Amino acid sequence: MDYKISSRMTSVLEGDKMFDPQRICQILEKELLPIIENFLALEEGIKVRYRKQNFKNIFFIEFSAERIKPIGYIPY
Repeated sequence: MDYKISSRMTSVLEGDKMFDPQRICQILEKELLPIIENFLALEEGIKVRYRKQNFKNIFFIEFSAERIKPIGYIPY
């Protein structure tokens, strides 16, 4: 599967000269949700948070899952 997340994030980061952390978090939530849902049965959506610490950009991804989906199992 090609989710194209890296090319989209590169485009946003290069084009967003004002760097709006909230916008980056929203894009990450939208892009990561289908990937996470492939492997987990989520109780709710996901939440991405951003923090700047010294010279590092730190992202926190939060979600709660009911269960891990079986891998390699095809339901009838």
